[in-house]
Amino acid sequence: MAQGPMKRREFLKTLGLATAGMAMGQTAHSAGGSSEDLPNVLLIISDDQAWTDYSFMGHEHIRSPNLDHLASQSRVYTRGYVTTALCCPSLATLTTGLYPHQHHITGNDPVKGPRDPLNKKFAECPRVPLMLQEQDYLSFQSGKWWMDSYELGGFTHGMTTHGRHGGPGLKIGREGMQPLYDFVDMTQEREQPFFIWYAPFLPHRPHNPPQRLLKKYKDAGPRKKYFAMCEWFDETCGQLLDYLDEKGVADNTLVLYLEDNGWPIGGDWSKQPGKGGKGSPYERGVRSIYMIRWPGHVEPSMDRETLVSNIDIAPTVLRACGLEPTPEMPGLDLMNRRALAERDTIFLENFAHDMADIDDPAKSLRSRSCIHGDWKLILWEKEQPDLRTSGPPKGEADVELYNLAKDPFEDHNLAEKHPDRVRELTKRINAWWSPR
Repeated sequence: MAQGPMKRREFLKTLGLATAGMAMGQTAHSAGGSSEDLPNVLLIISDDQAWTDYSFMGHEHIRSPNLDHLASQSRVYTRGYVTTALCCPSLATLTTGLYPHQHHITGNDPVKGPRDPLNKKFAECPRVPLMLQEQDYLSFQSGKWWMDSYELGGFTHGMTTHGRHGGPGLKIGREGMQPLYDFVDMTQEREQPFFIWYAPFLPHRPHNPPQRLLKKYKDAGPRKKYFAMCEWFDETCGQLLDYLDEKGVADNTLVLYLEDNGWPIGGDWSKQPGKGGKGSPYERGVRSIYMIRWPGHVEPSMDRETLVSNIDIAPTVLRACGLEPTPEMPGLDLMNRRALAERDTIFLENFAHDMADIDDPAKSLRSRSCIHGDWKLILWEKEQPDLRTSGPPKGEADVELYNLAKDPFEDHNLAEKHPDRVRELTKRINAWWSPR
């Protein structure tokens, strides 16, 4: 069962830490109830954070006591992935349950023209918040959100009304948590289940953490600001989870956690093990930690083998809330361990940052990949002159094959040594999506 506020504080006390207080001087209201028939849902999305960057994952410097505690209560998948390591398409996949080549939001911005045609494409897709309205859910968008107003996603309430990245929604976390507390209060007064999208602009740049946190990392090297940002994000997650405890709704809330993509390429990040990062098909860009907590329904465990993807979030939420995924959604329910065990391959795709043609995703395609067991194959597309960036990185081959069990940071391309495996995995990729 979920641990209540006192047990949670005791856990943090064992780490020599105090429970993160309510933001902006707020205190919790009296406990209230929620629907016993349907679970509430909280989706937490970290912004630009590598899958290694938590203390429960053994990071040398970063302290993440609140997410450590969540991990102890959750089924944790350490071999999680996002289909595309860029925020706008990644978030669109979470909302629709579709691959980027299906929903057409393959990059952050169109090469030319306004975003209106892109918004129109998005409006033609299934959207989890909109579908949840069939079950009388109230939903709240906060943080990163690229697709026009929150209303376009089907949210009943939200913070983003305009702007790139998320506009006014980016205040959440960095400037307090009160809008989320108010929303939870409202759902309890109305006795309706809720869906919360918490995607703060954290630990995303600008890396401007509070001085009290930065001081803790003063001797942690050139990436100390980023480390402090990770702990700042962790604090805000603790504040929100604490509020659910205080309101008495934690036991009936399904909590899902992942990152939208890995860390940025270049600067201090380039000095770390492994290649690539945000925007690339490499592990530093696409790999993510997944956590799922639902007391009485999910047994806490650490799963280091099962392959999961962000296409799995939508089916998981919908089924938990009494709905079926649409036929177009290719993902699996993260609570269906048998189905997950039977899946032996996941697929990834990489596109240019700017979309060349909203109607034809293939024109922005840079690479397609698959992970089959321990093996990963990356097939790079030929140069496309209308793209700002295309083709493999300088010095890399058109085809890359890695054994992730022996080479987790993709230092040794084995494509020439294993041509049969390259052919086998290429067939799998083409059977999944062959754009031409």
